[in-house]
Amino acid sequence: MVSNLYFIGMSKNCFNSLKSNIEFLLKFKDFTSHNIDICIIDSDSSDGTKEYCYELYEQKFINQIIEIDNLEKEYSSRIERLTICRNEGLNYIGKMIDKEALYIPMDMDLDLFSLTSFEELEKIINTFISRDNFDGLFPFSVPHYYDIFALRAAGWVNGNNLLTARNLKDKFKIFSVIFNYLLIFRKQKHIKKFNAPFIRVESAFGGMGLYKMGVKEFENYKYDINIDNINYYSEHIIFNNFFNNLYISCEWKFPSPMEYTFFNNFTFLEKIIYIMKTLKNDFKNI
Repeated sequence: MVSNLYFIGMSKNCFNSLKSNIEFLLKFKDFTSHNIDICIIDSDSSDGTKEYCYELYEQKFINQIIEIDNLEKEYSSRIERLTICRNEGLNYIGKMIDKEALYIPMDMDLDLFSLTSFEELEKIINTFISRDNFDGLFPFSVPHYYDIFALRAAGWVNGNNLLTARNLKDKFKIFSVIFNYLLIFRKQKHIKKFNAPFIRVESAFGGMGLYKMGVKEFENYKYDINIDNINYYSEHIIFNNFFNNLYISCEWKFPSPMEYTFFNNFTFLEKIIYIMKTLKNDFKNI
């Protein structure tokens, strides 16, 4: 069955990765029988990202580019700025949706498709569509799952680990690396820790996702912030509350961003050096 797929990408000064991701999507658009709509939501890019997207839009390669600039002047929280941009993507879809469709949010600063062929992406999408008990599906970054911030899964991440780590580090001024390890690094699990093709979760994201969107329910869908912990509560957790059956696919992979999974990729010696540097900084800040 042919479906409408809305690829909504968030961008800010990520020209190289955005270009690579869009080039893949444009070729996938020719490959698949599904209807592909590509919209980029850009905020304050100054590296050529805007110009590139406008060029593609004028040539009708992408369907829309929406600029939301100067948000930092009014909103100090990155999470609040992202929430505004993601809701603008939903508003874009809401103007057109007339039957159940797939909403596919993307963070364009990540390398989303280098480990995925057109055939594999088609299979992932078709499998997702065919499973009535699947409402949302997310990739597994390899080798280590990076997005602990948006993750809630029984026996894996049960609570707000980043906020807990922050509170413990504020209370205990030394040995911060212990809290980081127990609550963050250790939770960035290697894909080999999982044997099943799908992992049931309460919430996830990880740079990209597939959501089934119904027409009647669409006006209810909205990203929001947790006003009490605005910088330590992912907008995806609130959004995922609208969906019952969410899964991470161990067959849908992209490279883990090193800036998040650096510790798990360190050699033993590099880990020792990192621990010593962290301890040194802790004692400086007492």
